[in-house]
Amino acid sequence: MIIDLFRHGLPLQEIIYYLIIFLFAMTLSFSVHEFMHASTAVWLGDPTPRNMGRLTLNPLAHMDPVGTILLLVAGFGWGKPVMYNPRNLVRFKSYRGMNIMVHLAGVTGNFIVGFISAILTGIFSVLAFKFNGGVADQITPFVALYHLFYYTNIFSMMLLGFNLLPIPPLDGFHVLEECLPYKVRSTEFYRRFQMFSPYLIWIVFLLGNFTPLPGLSLLVEIIQWPFNFIINLITNPLITMFARVMGVG
Repeated sequence: MIIDLFRHGLPLQEIIYYLIIFLFAMTLSFSVHEFMHASTAVWLGDPTPRNMGRLTLNPLAHMDPVGTILLLVAGFGWGKPVMYNPRNLVRFKSYRGMNIMVHLAGVTGNFIVGFISAILTGIFSVLAFKFNGGVADQITPFVALYHLFYYTNIFSMMLLGFNLLPIPPLDGFHVLEECLPYKVRSTEFYRRFQMFSPYLIWIVFLLGNFTPLPGLSLLVEIIQWPFNFIINLITNPLITMFARVMGVG
């Protein structure tokens, strides 16, 4: 993030430009992710997220100060998790099914944001080529909007992939947890695994950034791939059609 911008030797004006774009993309991705958790839990019968002020798209309600700073500086961070009471979920009969719905709601929101952002990225790319001669020229409104939604797509899909990792306390683990038998979840080994696994995330992240070994980004990219494939499968023909209509390409 910020470190990478300085490594590329960009002028200060461009660094500020990309920081504004990154901040928008990051806050939107996190806000939608946490809002989807909160709204799903409330819809299923638990008022806890509403009572805690989390039933909102206001990024200030969802941003964790330390996690936000780390994400901007190093490209790895987190938002403030939504708290809910599983015992209050009453809309359907399946207790486990409702918990899975809450845990998958966040990444579902990120997929929707990623999908919409991919479409808008393509549209503004075409418009930039049509009226500005390309997205690599000087910053114009169309180029800025292209960058804005391009990085929103990147951030949102990255958040989707990261949260689907089957490691506590991420959503992917909680979905897997709901499928495990009670005997497994009640063991001492399982408790210790939950306690120490967050350190595993840090270890993998640090290895990927400071050694030649593949790190967290590779795992996230692998998980992202099928979702990006679906998005590209739908959006590419639409953008191609739009480009033809605009007389581009």
